[in-house]
Amino acid sequence: MALQQTALSETLPLSIVIPSYRGGSRLLRLVESLLSCEGRPLDLVVVVDEPEEGVVEELSRLCAEGRCRLIVRRSRSGKVSALNEALPLVGGDVVLFLDDDVAVEDPLFLKRVAKEMEGCDIADIKKVVVGRGLLAGLVYMEYVAYNFASKLMAKLAGRTIAVNGAAFAIRREALRALGGFRRRLSEDFDLALRAFLLGLRFKYIDSTYVLNYAPSSWGKWLKQRKRWAVALASWLKENWRALLSAARRMPHVLIPGLIASLPSLVTTGLALALYNQAYAKAAYAILVPVASLLREALPFAALFTVTLHVAYAVTTLVLALVVALLGLLHVAIARYVRMRSHAHLLPIYLLFYQPLWLTVILAGLVRVLLLGNEKVDDWVV
Repeated sequence: MALQQTALSETLPLSIVIPSYRGGSRLLRLVESLLSCEGRPLDLVVVVDEPEEGVVEELSRLCAEGRCRLIVRRSRSGKVSALNEALPLVGGDVVLFLDDDVAVEDPLFLKRVAKEMEGCDIADIKKVVVGRGLLAGLVYMEYVAYNFASKLMAKLAGRTIAVNGAAFAIRREALRALGGFRRRLSEDFDLALRAFLLGLRFKYIDSTYVLNYAPSSWGKWLKQRKRWAVALASWLKENWRALLSAARRMPHVLIPGLIASLPSLVTTGLALALYNQAYAKAAYAILVPVASLLREALPFAALFTVTLHVAYAVTTLVLALVVALLGLLHVAIARYVRMRSHAHLLPIYLLFYQPLWLTVILAGLVRVLLLGNEKVDDWVV
């Protein structure tokens, strides 16, 4: 994506924190990109747990050449621990948090973020998914909706209940008022909701962006989404009262954002409501064998056959119409956030991908709310 190269005035001093597990080539490219941006950061802190071979040496070289601080931890202590360990080392008025697997290709990225932060306390940054294949295209479409939800929050409410922790910025004084990050599976959602309750000003930054890599396989996608689902369920369990209050105060923001982000709530609910012809099926199952014995029963069996066909035709048409409307909504949303719609993937996205994601979420809710199990494999809180 090309951005217009415009001159920016002096901006707020900006610090960067990047937590990482194992590190790798993407982390190294990210640090190189940030250090080569115009308006270099006041300081950049990278915290790496259990680094891969060669990562420490390369990061040390980069840090020796620029204003970069490296913290190496030989055991895995978790993302929240890494974030909180880095915070005392940053001095900028604005702190930018980036995951180690995002990419920055805009040379004015840091200047744009710092400039945007002049009018707010916390900001989500536009995210564009990259990758090849069907899965990458579907995840891209999902992030179109996530960007829309953030932009809607900023435009209509000026506050938010959630941010995507892969790339967001916050004023250091606001972060201090919030007490930093709490040990939660969804530390980004937790921080944003506390910022919402504190009345902090929110902005969606789309004058620049970061690139997010889609999972490389369906297996990795499912592993990621299981963690997300449990984290979401845990967040809902802890904060349901505050979320209900937020929903009552700004339904015009949360409901459209929820439908855009999870349209399978509409299609699945509609399918469950429409495809309930149990009485007709039972009557038909009884009448067919009876009709084979009594000719008088044949007209009744035929009537139920027609009833079933008409019922399914009507409900299928209704569901098809709803899917078409959701597809048009997605195309409009994509234009609004200045991203591609991938309209050719809409049937797969709405009828397969989204129901699959909803099923994973529901499984996470059952696991947390009914079974009381909030443990996630291969993730340290």
